[in-house]
Amino acid sequence: MKKIISFCLWGNDPKYTIGALRNAELAKTVYPGWIPRFYVGSSTSPAVTKQLLRAGAEVVSMTEPGDWRGMFWRFYPAGEPDVEVMLSRDTDSRLSIRERAAVDEWLSDPESVFHIMRDHPAHKTEILGGMWGARGGFLSEMKQLIDEYPAGDFWQVDQNFLREKIYPLIKHRAKVHDPFFENKPFPTSRIGTEFVGDVFDSTDVRHPEYWKAIPQQ
Repeated sequence: MKKIISFCLWGNDPKYTIGALRNAELAKTVYPGWIPRFYVGSSTSPAVTKQLLRAGAEVVSMTEPGDWRGMFWRFYPAGEPDVEVMLSRDTDSRLSIRERAAVDEWLSDPESVFHIMRDHPAHKTEILGGMWGARGGFLSEMKQLIDEYPAGDFWQVDQNFLREKIYPLIKHRAKVHDPFFENKPFPTSRIGTEFVGDVFDSTDVRHPEYWKAIPQQ
């Protein structure tokens, strides 16, 4: 059975292609034994795919070039029978010890089949597209739900799907880490202005608009 960290990628914007490579490398130390899997659109350079494979990642080559609906690709492992647990993550964020500690706390509770993280004042939706996880077998119908959903090509269409179709199924069986809206703290103390879901550019510089909103400890 596999433990999957699932990402999607299309196009050749360095913010995302370099971010994908950074996360493939980070997975080795943050999640040893887990498989970083990248669903890659046909619009992405084959050179990027080769680099991901060399970094030890698993690559699923998609036939579509990729648009905002490509955000759904990373959700597929939730419905695969050989997956023990999966995490959905963003290529422009970075895997971290803070999130790993939260994932470990979630997995220590056998009654929690789903994991939700919110770690910023702007994290106001039920499930953020790159900050959730699921145990295998619970969402076996994931691909069917995605195929039946009338998804448009616009930003956050994936989070609309999660709110409308997934949240009602899991809300009573989810482990939530959310220090801002639910008073459910992460198991580790925040270091400075770090937060799970932070956004980085291609040179690993954090976006000041986001980190400045974190209260200083």
